[in-house]
Amino acid sequence: MHCPVCDYPDAKPELTLADRFFETSPGPFVLYSCPACRTLFQDPDAIRSSIASFYPAGYWWKQDGRGSRLERAYRDWMVRNDHLRFVLSLFKGQKRLRCLDIGCGEATFVRLALAAGLDAYGLEQSEDAVLLADLPGRIFQASERELIEKGEKFQLITLFHSLEHMLEPFAYLRGLQKLLVKPGGLIVQVPNRDSLQSRVFGRRWYGLDCPRHVCNYSLFAVLYLLGKAGYRIRSVRHFSLRDNAAAMVSSLFPALDPMSQKVKRVRRSGSSHSGGLLFKEFAYLGLLLFAQPLAALEAALGRGGTVTVYATLD
Repeated sequence: MHCPVCDYPDAKPELTLADRFFETSPGPFVLYSCPACRTLFQDPDAIRSSIASFYPAGYWWKQDGRGSRLERAYRDWMVRNDHLRFVLSLFKGQKRLRCLDIGCGEATFVRLALAAGLDAYGLEQSEDAVLLADLPGRIFQASERELIEKGEKFQLITLFHSLEHMLEPFAYLRGLQKLLVKPGGLIVQVPNRDSLQSRVFGRRWYGLDCPRHVCNYSLFAVLYLLGKAGYRIRSVRHFSLRDNAAAMVSSLFPALDPMSQKVKRVRRSGSSHSGGLLFKEFAYLGLLLFAQPLAALEAALGRGGTVTVYATLD
């Protein structure tokens, strides 16, 4: 199998996985391992026609009831103090930065970025997610190609946990250059296959999220791919307040993972919230607080559960 990152011609099957967290997509799914760049990936031709079905009802978060108001406050706090803080640290004092968040979901980042003074937009393929975002004029339900044809340009593009969902990552990153004003910035955050938590949990690691994650990157693979696509690496970050500890807890206690529990509940009853689910969410939060020091330690060792790369075109 041909590696989609480094073009190594003979990647071998390494894992055969099911949809462990949502249990909605029929498997099994074969993941191939590239010995050159350590990318773990699915055959894009095998899943191309079915990839839309990997995102079931309930995948997009919505506020519904008192419990979800608490979750909204938690989500906002995490994104504000993680993703948004990182962006603002890179562009100190730069007002009205025109940025595009790709795979924005229900647009938490876009909404918070607007409140912080950025000229923020989101790009999302899912009609359900766009309706939940409820930000008219700010969310494009379109493809990157359509934005290019419209002549849209941005000073910064963010891909927070989006690149791992892309079937052809090199061509995708090359195409994004047409949306950037030089010197344009690009932020890519993906799960880190070479993290300590990935080594500990193996096939049970939440970062694999099979089958939704098409490519699972090592740090080397991300840096190589960005360089190959024409970007210059400016900084690398190993810690994510929102994601690293959460991946640990969800790997160890998948029955408590909030997203998978909501998907399963929607499938059973049509509702995404309940008293029992609220209890699980509080238990999950407690474990998350306990795991944060462990996540900080693995990040300090350069083996964090995610890797975030800031790169530019110049």
